[in-house]
Amino acid sequence: MLARVRPSGVFELLTAAAWARALGYPPEELSGKSLRELVQLETPAAGELIAALLDEKDAQPLDVTLRCKDERRKCFRFHRRFDPYEEAIFVVADELPEDRLEPLNATPSCAASAQAP
Repeated sequence: MLARVRPSGVFELLTAAAWARALGYPPEELSGKSLRELVQLETPAAGELIAALLDEKDAQPLDVTLRCKDERRKCFRFHRRFDPYEEAIFVVADELPEDRLEPLNATPSCAASAQAP
């Protein structure tokens, strides 16, 4: 799954059909949703996630938990590539199976999922 993040924090889904399948949304409903809506974090934590995504100095993958249409949560590993010409960050997201979750730069909800029985 591919997305682009602009310096303003705008998160564009470039492969909307794949994101829709993974999260259970119809593509038209997913279109226009912000990352903040999908993450469902409180404002300070959502701001920290966006700052981590935009941090060009630390290009380590980020584990992020997103909320599905049916309210379930799924963890994804975001691999980032910085493109100075586009002034954007491209994100390739891989869904993490629950039995493989590791607390690698995890958001609080992803780290909690990794520790849940």
